[in-house]
Amino acid sequence: MSKERISWSTKGKWYEACASEGHCSFYFGRDRETPCKSFQLFQINEGKIGEVDISGVLAINVVDLFSNKAADVLTKGGEGGLYINSETSEEQRRYIEPFFINNIPGSILLKKTLGIRYVDISLEQENNTFHIKMPYGEMKLSYTPGLDGINPQTIENSPYGIFLKNLRICNTHFWKYNDFDRNWEFKNRSGVIADFDMKGKSRDF
Repeated sequence: MSKERISWSTKGKWYEACASEGHCSFYFGRDRETPCKSFQLFQINEGKIGEVDISGVLAINVVDLFSNKAADVLTKGGEGGLYINSETSEEQRRYIEPFFINNIPGSILLKKTLGIRYVDISLEQENNTFHIKMPYGEMKLSYTPGLDGINPQTIENSPYGIFLKNLRICNTHFWKYNDFDRNWEFKNRSGVIADFDMKGKSRDF
């Protein structure tokens, strides 16, 4: 852990799918009967931690949430695996690992990390459809078109707007995951793509 506060900034896109059929109740402050599960890709298009450039880093969190309460989502989060693209340098890994493990942005749902793996992560886009692959999981989602049949539907005035901007609703065609004693496969589930632009200072590196 650093003795000095290190400045950090991240800007990019967040891709997320969960286990909910229909749109996830947590976005509307509604509890579920059971805790949910979440597959998330952080695409860091621009970023620095101290003097280290982390632009281009891809990181996936797969989270098994602890609580079924909407109010607990950000505070309690859940446990799961952290996957970082294998092209990252040793210097980038030195900072990216604690960034996600120590929840430095204050908005990451992965509160207990079961393990870290450096893997090949691919993100392919064809029109309004996005396909994310890694050795332990896969997700395919498309923007849900709005009234004009072109632009995606959005979530306005969301409580998560503190951390995420321009939340676009998606249909997740499928997502699956097999690691750390979890073996999940879902079809036709909730999905969101959002922008993030966060910065701060922390000693937790």
